[in-house]
Amino acid sequence: MPLSDREQQILSDIEARLRADDPKFAKTVGTTTVTTNVRRKIKLSVATFILGFLLLLLIIVSLWFAVSGFVLMLASAIYGGTQLKRLGADHNRDLGGQVRGGFDQYMRDKRDRGKPSE
Repeated sequence: MPLSDREQQILSDIEARLRADDPKFAKTVGTTTVTTNVRRKIKLSVATFILGFLLLLLIIVSLWFAVSGFVLMLASAIYGGTQLKRLGADHNRDLGGQVRGGFDQYMRDKRDRGKPSE
């Protein structure tokens, strides 16, 4: 349901006051998306995986370093995989709608071509 002209004006006034009061917050909110957060989490999981690998290499010093490194690698791989799946699902949802819409249009066109002209 679209907003009325009055509601649009109120919303514009609120946005303008927010930008005037706290421009840093307004910029952050305006540029941050779900994809941005997921990518940041994936980068964190990759860094954690590398740290776990480095700990795993310390098996020479102690077995506990290697075990903790392996656990850290496993946890970060699972977490990163979950975030990748979230990112992929978000893109597939958008793509799925486009593909589905294109397929429906193709089938309508195909049915229309099969009808005899009047």
